[in-house]
Amino acid sequence: MAEHAINGIIVRKIRLTLCAFALTMLFLASCATIDPVTERRTVNLYTMQDEVDLGREVTAANIEEMKKAGVRVNNDPDRIAQLNEITERISAVSDMPGLPYEVTLFHTNIVNAAAAPGGAMMVFEGLYDPDSGMVRDEEELAAVMAHEIAHINARHVTERLSRIMGIQIATGIVAGVADRRRDDTRLGDAMRTVAVVGTVLWIPSYTRQNEYEADRIGLFYMAKAGYDPRAAPRIWQRIYEEGDDRDTAHIFSTHPSSRQRYEALNELLPYAMEEYARATGSYPDGYTPPPSFPEKAGDFDWRRHRP
Repeated sequence: MAEHAINGIIVRKIRLTLCAFALTMLFLASCATIDPVTERRTVNLYTMQDEVDLGREVTAANIEEMKKAGVRVNNDPDRIAQLNEITERISAVSDMPGLPYEVTLFHTNIVNAAAAPGGAMMVFEGLYDPDSGMVRDEEELAAVMAHEIAHINARHVTERLSRIMGIQIATGIVAGVADRRRDDTRLGDAMRTVAVVGTVLWIPSYTRQNEYEADRIGLFYMAKAGYDPRAAPRIWQRIYEEGDDRDTAHIFSTHPSSRQRYEALNELLPYAMEEYARATGSYPDGYTPPPSFPEKAGDFDWRRHRP
């Protein structure tokens, strides 16, 4: 009898698990949408206005925390002007040029840049130094900004939130999507908190696939905007050769290895250079297409490419 009862419990649990899985699949399928960049089917429960609102909330919270810690915000007009110009040029050729892109500059030696949903971006002063920084010139700064704009256009944060929400709703852990307290809990799964300069910041948490995708998209965005795409692999090459891990809040701390990213970007570089040449009318100084480069390079589909 006891064995029969135990078997009955196991069967019921299996049935409940299968039902939850089926509900999850049905729920996610009903919310399927088209990725604005890759044009693949994906799941996103958030409207673009939701993303804009979320990004502004995250940015406001980070600004408040940094000011409490005594960190100056947006106190370098020249650097702000440079960041805004880069952002305007790249966002204009992105897939979502109409978003309210905005850059906030934090004057701290943290080596980081981050994008919240909806167009809000944060840059930390420690990222840039012409002599010894991870980013040493405007082309490299454009590569970083293009990468962040790519995350925004690919809607990586809210796609991840949507998948988490779908599983929770289908399994009964979450009864609805409007409860703000529960939304805050889910947000912690898509954005991580990082302790720096005596405070805590919200920084997006991406998968490796997200990072490779943003690298690829950003490479072509910067090329279309007229920035030399060689800057992107150059950053990663420098990082892996120097073995730099100077900061736990480093922009690369949770990403794929620097060498892997350099190699992936370098493989795409000849195609990005063709995009640059179409945008500007010529190759940048010192560049010649490799001898083995295919004649039909213009047919390369960088949006759907996977390594």
